[in-house]
Amino acid sequence: KQWYQRRVRAETTATEHKDLTFDGSGDIPFLIETPEHLSDFTALLTNQTGENVETIIKRIVATNHPALKEENKGKTAGFYVILIKYLISRYSDKTLTKTLLDVSCKTLFSVTKHVQRDLYKHFFDVLNTLKHLVARNTGKSLSAVISPRYVVYLYLMQRIYPTTDFKHAVLTPVIMSLSWALSACSVRKLSDLKVGVFLCNFILQCTKGRYSSGVIYFLTQVFSRIASGKKQKYVSNFKLTASTLEDSSKPGKLPMSDLYNTQTGKSDVMLALLMTVRTAMRNSHDFTGFSSIFHQLSSSLKLVPAEKWHSDIQSLVKSLVSLYDQYCQKIMPFLRYQNVKPVSIKMYEPKFGDVYVRERKSKDETKYLKKKIKTEMKGAIREIRKDNRYIGRVKHKEQAASDKARKRKVNEIMGFLSKEQGEANDLKYRKKRGQI
Repeated sequence: KQWYQRRVRAETTATEHKDLTFDGSGDIPFLIETPEHLSDFTALLTNQTGENVETIIKRIVATNHPALKEENKGKTAGFYVILIKYLISRYSDKTLTKTLLDVSCKTLFSVTKHVQRDLYKHFFDVLNTLKHLVARNTGKSLSAVISPRYVVYLYLMQRIYPTTDFKHAVLTPVIMSLSWALSACSVRKLSDLKVGVFLCNFILQCTKGRYSSGVIYFLTQVFSRIASGKKQKYVSNFKLTASTLEDSSKPGKLPMSDLYNTQTGKSDVMLALLMTVRTAMRNSHDFTGFSSIFHQLSSSLKLVPAEKWHSDIQSLVKSLVSLYDQYCQKIMPFLRYQNVKPVSIKMYEPKFGDVYVRERKSKDETKYLKKKIKTEMKGAIREIRKDNRYIGRVKHKEQAASDKARKRKVNEIMGFLSKEQGEANDLKYRKKRGQI
């Protein structure tokens, strides 16, 4: 927060009379106002290189960061939605790069805590739409139900909310909806299988160390269909066969950008399927019921005609079968009615123990007594001095009172004498004048 404040204050001081709008031409300013519509944001990024796009996104967020002003939360929430829609449009046009996606995820993650309520509301609206879509299209193609829009949303949710909680406000309902889609929607073509692999990996990443019934059901049905051949009827909604995936070329990675691409190699999809099975086994190897959960899937893997694919896929199939056998060798503990030792009743009887008292050595008390006499003598002298000071104060007070009374009496006598003298002088004056 302080870093954003220092940066924006410095740039605002330098450009306090400049307009914050940016039309996409010229040098990129440090301060860019938040676009109000997707069309404005798209026009802003038109004819921009990858580095410039990343710089524009970062500077828009830095200029209008919620930590600077309270009113910026609304702008940030609006830009949040606009950026997601922009990523969806780029993914639909097959022009979305991994670098742009990573930068967008970091940007969204950095401001998520400031706009949690608006973000939850937006994701819940998307989730409700997905629920209704799966309910209305039960039995239809999986790639038609899970459109590219939801693929981008799922990737962002996984990056923004990295959690290992058993219950999460956003990811838990998303996982339940995707598990429902894996079992309710049909797998008729290669794109359906690729979307299903993506959904399985998403669920496994969000539920590490937990049982994922939708993923295991999907993988079991897919490999049961691959191992069954053409003679057996369709297994529920899974209508792909081994001939649909036959490809002897060397397999590679299946990127997220190729989920809806019809030119993807079949061996890449098969490799992604087997890697998903390995991840599911490793996540569930601590379960006591591991052998029962993966028994049907392991039986189907043994019947898969692996010779139709590359040697890498053949070795991976064999390693999965041996991995299942290895995890099944775990000894299951016996069921016990009471495995914990019962807690004993607390007893209140007193405990007596030997107390060791250390004996002190006998010391000569002469030094101690001399010190005590000296201390007491000092105390007695101190008290005598206090008494003397008190007696002196009392005597001084009495003498002052006596002097004050004597002075008052002298003043009275002198006043009386002066009055008498005045009267005598007056009488003498009158006799001299002959008035008497």
